Amino acid sequence: MFISVIRSRCLLFLLIIGFLFINRLTAYSQQQNEESIQKIFTEIDFNTIYYPATAREQLDSIIKTFTRDELLLYKGYTEYIEAQLFYVQMEIDSSLHYVEDAITYFTAKEDMVWLSRSQFLLGKIAETTGLYEQAKINYYESIKLSEGVDETRVGAAYIALARCKMTLSEDYKEDMERGVSILRRSRKKEEHLYADFMEQYFRLVEPDAPNKLNSIANKYIEKQLYDWAVSVYKIVASSYHAQQQYDSAHYYCDKAIDISETYHVGKLILPALYQFKGMLYYKQEKYNIAEVYFGKSLDLYAQYNQPNRMLYTYNYLYKIDEAQNNFKKAFKNLHKYIDLVEKTSSSEKVRLAKVLEINNKVEMMKGQLAQLKVEKKASEFMLYLVLLITTVVLLGVGIYVYLYQKSKKAKIEELNKEFHNLLIGIGEKQLLEHRLNAPSQNKIKVNSFGTKMFNTNGLGEDELSDNFDSCYMETIGLLTGAFPELTRTEVRYAVMICLKLPMEIISKVQNVQPASIRKAKQRIRTKLNIDDNLDVFLQKHLENLISNLAH
Repeated sequence: MFISVIRSRCLLFLLIIGFLFINRLTAYSQQQNEESIQKIFTEIDFNTIYYPATAREQLDSIIKTFTRDELLLYKGYTEYIEAQLFYVQMEIDSSLHYVEDAITYFTAKEDMVWLSRSQFLLGKIAETTGLYEQAKINYYESIKLSEGVDETRVGAAYIALARCKMTLSEDYKEDMERGVSILRRSRKKEEHLYADFMEQYFRLVEPDAPNKLNSIANKYIEKQLYDWAVSVYKIVASSYHAQQQYDSAHYYCDKAIDISETYHVGKLILPALYQFKGMLYYKQEKYNIAEVYFGKSLDLYAQYNQPNRMLYTYNYLYKIDEAQNNFKKAFKNLHKYIDLVEKTSSSEKVRLAKVLEINNKVEMMKGQLAQLKVEKKASEFMLYLVLLITTVVLLGVGIYVYLYQKSKKAKIEELNKEFHNLLIGIGEKQLLEHRLNAPSQNKIKVNSFGTKMFNTNGLGEDELSDNFDSCYMETIGLLTGAFPELTRTEVRYAVMICLKLPMEIISKVQNVQPASIRKAKQRIRTKLNIDDNLDVFLQKHLENLISNLAH
């Protein structure tokens, strides 16, 4: 009963260990698969920045391969990529919607790498909206989450942080230099080129900056990164505009417009370039041509449903009308400008509220996750404590069972030894009874071997001084008859072997060294022509002799 209880508990313990092992193996397999998927999404994330059309194709392709369960499992990654693609198209509100879900997903999973990327995107949205202080908060958070894990993201965040600080007239040089240095360690050529671009962007006041930027734009064209080339030309044109070198500004703006019209770069880039071109003509007081470009800009913004971006255009149109003394038209454009300012301000407030809401939600989730982690660790500690106690108990029981079995085995061996000795005693009794009942002739025949050793009563003629011979004289007599080729001493050795006497006892009885005993055994083996174990052979032979006498 006791043994069966122990077995059942051991089986339960093994089942628990097996369950934990299978669970761990399943988790490891899922982790490997998720890491593979993450690598694919990382590549898509890179492409959203430099090759958005390719990123869209990759995203649609991988979504088609997912099962319903996989769509739920990797929902955060797909939503983050969607948010990135919407941001590239400057659809800020849609981007905010998707990035909110992505941040919630990655916060719950405590995925620091992708949470950092989501925070970085949230910072870009805030920066684009003009919420520079909030953008700085998001960039700092992205840096904190990425350090030691995603150095490229850290570099990009430092550069973005420097842009915000420059806009806010804060010291940005250290952040800029750190970001550029980190990005130049990247394996991606596109990121090296971006580092060069940003370095010159922050040095626009230097005389050679426009030429260096022009060289960077040409490299972007060689790589067919036309949207980036357009951005560089736009920066160069802005630099010349700040220096009131309008002809040079027109030259680079025209290059940007040409690339945008030829390669259909970004639906919001071209209207912004038309607006910039109109502003240059306004500064040159070429109002009619300025109105043409402002009109093109308004048409495209209306086509792409971007009314908030029209306000600067209406402001310049109002100024042109005022300069031309067309006050009725000026009032109309001023009214549109004021209306858009109010709407834009309202929209920016909504976005700011949304960004703040997302960040507050993340902080709240972090607190909840920290509490859950504490509770999880406590439950895991209790589980491991129970397993440890169970292991100790089972180990103790196992040791007890082992010692019990060992003790039981020792007792059995002792009983077997006693039983063997009893059998020898019984054999002696049978031999004695046989000799007492047998005719004297037989007794003499049996005992007339060698020297005059036995008389009719089985006693030695010279009387044995050896107690051993007295105790086991019947066995000695039986083996002497069975093996006449053995000497008296060798027969005594044979009897001692049958008794399983240890080497030390035999040495004492015979008053010899162990080496002499080994030599005697070898002589007996040779005389009896025995190849097998001598001890086993003699014991079985004696048992057979006693059994035959009993019958």
